[in-house]
Amino acid sequence: MSRWLLLLWLLGFTAIAAAQPQVRVETRLTPEAPYRVGSTLRLEIDLLTNTWFTQAPQAADLQMPGVLITPPNGQADKLTVSRDGENYFGLRLTYLLSPLEAQRVNIPALSFSLQVGQASAPYQVNSQPLSFNAEPATGQDHASAPRGITLVAKAVRFSQSIERSATPLKVGDSLTRRLWVEAEGAQGMLIPPAEFATIDGLKSYPLPAEVKPLSDGRGAISGGQRRDALSYIIEQPGSYRLPALQLQWWDATSATLRTSQVPAVEFEAIANTAYRLPFDFSADLQNLSRGQPLKLSTSKLLLGAGALGLLIGLYLARARLRQQYQHWLAWRRARHSAWLASEGYAWNQLQRALKTSAVPLQPLYRWLQRSLGSPQLSALSEHLPAPQAQALRQALAARYAAADKAAPLIDLRSSLRAMRPALRRARKRHAADELLRPLNPQHTGRRAE
Repeated sequence: MSRWLLLLWLLGFTAIAAAQPQVRVETRLTPEAPYRVGSTLRLEIDLLTNTWFTQAPQAADLQMPGVLITPPNGQADKLTVSRDGENYFGLRLTYLLSPLEAQRVNIPALSFSLQVGQASAPYQVNSQPLSFNAEPATGQDHASAPRGITLVAKAVRFSQSIERSATPLKVGDSLTRRLWVEAEGAQGMLIPPAEFATIDGLKSYPLPAEVKPLSDGRGAISGGQRRDALSYIIEQPGSYRLPALQLQWWDATSATLRTSQVPAVEFEAIANTAYRLPFDFSADLQNLSRGQPLKLSTSKLLLGAGALGLLIGLYLARARLRQQYQHWLAWRRARHSAWLASEGYAWNQLQRALKTSAVPLQPLYRWLQRSLGSPQLSALSEHLPAPQAQALRQALAARYAAADKAAPLIDLRSSLRAMRPALRRARKRHAADELLRPLNPQHTGRRAE
């Protein structure tokens, strides 16, 4: 009986495990080694499941020093494969890798989040880490590529087209030379720019280059392409020849150095009697000065001379003016500091504080210190007449004893305003008493006689 129960438990567990979606990750590099500096290899990551994807997986970020990387373009190849007798459906993400220097390249494991059908939560999977050696484009077993060859491809197509603004070409017309480079198995960023020649009698205007991937017609990237263009404006009549252009590249299939080229371009340009520069300054100056002598009034001459003299004087006196400006800034700062330390500033602060507090002690003490030289209320009472001193004591007593605080606030403010003139007079008398009388022995002797 126990054996039958164990068999039923194993069958149930197997059925539950079979109902769970299965996922696989396969990672590879194509083509096979060896890999040369400047060549382009494909890192293919196959994400497989035995059900279906409810959401397309996002490509993981891949960065490696010394390697030009082109991530997947947002489209993935759909796959149907058989693994261990079971059908799997999946997507293939392709990264293009181009080593820029001879080195050992380590490709880390990339993390992906897979949303598959019949799964209760996303699957977190990682690709297998890989590594490869990037060797120089020279070797002992094949022809050597010279230094400076950065384009490594399976095949290269190099072509040109010529666009003429008129036939026949005349002075003032333009001729545009366009070059196309299509490199199979290479990235467009590794295609070197075209080197146009400079021709006497032709003014050149380069046009923006265009670099983009090369598609195989099914949405996958098979290489790169670059388009360069240059417009020539004919300035002089004559016979011209644009030299042939060559492009050297390394054939990754046969490991040989190859050269692609476009032929030279020859053309004639004739004179154009009707052509005139858009801005003929010499002719305009002659027309302006012909029969029209230059005249300036005396007032304008004096005004110009005065303005010139003023500018020269300012320039010569710039050091003195800068010094005066610094003195003025120092005087202004001193005036401001003196105002902050004055009795008037303390009085203004006290008046603002009395609007929100009945007896603001800190502003009141600051004002007393600067007004009487002593931050004590008793000193204030000593320097006031008896009625005003009594009014201050009553206001302070009402501040702490009375239930209604609005009336003491008004009484204290009015009392202080009435007291301030008397305090000013007392402060002046106190300052006059502290002054020393001038010594004059002769005058004192005459008075004694």
